[in-house]
Amino acid sequence: MKRLGTLLLIIFVFCTMLTLAGCSTKDSDQDFDGEYDIDALQTEYVDQLMRDGAETIIGTVEITGSENNYTVTVQEKKIVVNENYDDGYYIADRNMANSYPLGSDQGIVAMEDGTPAVCTTEDFIKNHSGDSESLYTVYLIGDVVELILPLDPQTVAGVK
Repeated sequence: MKRLGTLLLIIFVFCTMLTLAGCSTKDSDQDFDGEYDIDALQTEYVDQLMRDGAETIIGTVEITGSENNYTVTVQEKKIVVNENYDDGYYIADRNMANSYPLGSDQGIVAMEDGTPAVCTTEDFIKNHSGDSESLYTVYLIGDVVELILPLDPQTVAGVK
């Protein structure tokens, strides 16, 4: 009887190990590994954040702070489709500014000469922070900024 109990325990442990081993396939649910590739940030990482329950905010962005203690202030905007405007839309100011801490594994993409480029927080502060003309989509998990991507209002409005 004791041998039967030991044998059943070994079989149970073996079956459990096989079941858990099947869960270790590399899947999109894994955390972003910090390799800042433009395409991966704009597709795979965005998909992962959205599956994880991220909220998005559209607006202008200002980053302040230093050395892993940054604050992102977003002046919220809304793109309103309206065919009475020359561009077919206008950008409404929501008159809301909120500040959030910047996550440690964040990604920041800004437009460099009309092309999206990954930049460091310091470079973003130096070259893009507080630009009232550039719109961004800010991805939040909880109240922490995980990703900042440039936003083309024409694409959102369906004009482009």
